[in-house]
Amino acid sequence: MKKRDDIKTHTHIDENGHEYTHTHEDHDHVHAHDNNTHEDHDHAHTHHSHSHTHDPKEMKKIINRISKSIGHMESIKRMLENGEDCADVLVQIAAVKSEINNAGKALLKEHLDHCIVEAVAQNDTESVDKMNKAIDYFMK
Repeated sequence: MKKRDDIKTHTHIDENGHEYTHTHEDHDHVHAHDNNTHEDHDHAHTHHSHSHTHDPKEMKKIINRISKSIGHMESIKRMLENGEDCADVLVQIAAVKSEINNAGKALLKEHLDHCIVEAVAQNDTESVDKMNKAIDYFMK
């Protein structure tokens, strides 16, 4: 019987604003090898399980920013389809780049304020490493 402490549930919001929840559990299991030269042995696996919670109001603001940028991109597409001046289109593209960058900064701040603080407190170096890689991609 699994103890309640062994099962962890958390929620994510994807790039389309859809929320989904899944669980991780700490467990031990046995691997059997087909070849007789190895004995059966145990591998303990621990899945990090910080709660990955965010402030719903802040996440809604970020989702709204992204939605606004999507609408802005659609209007840029129409500008191009209608043959509008390329200089005007480029100005609008620059504005969308800024909007997206600001949404990314807001998400980074939200993630640091909640998830990474919790991950550090729980010594979840995997989540911290993953965030460092994401920051590297974001900053390029």
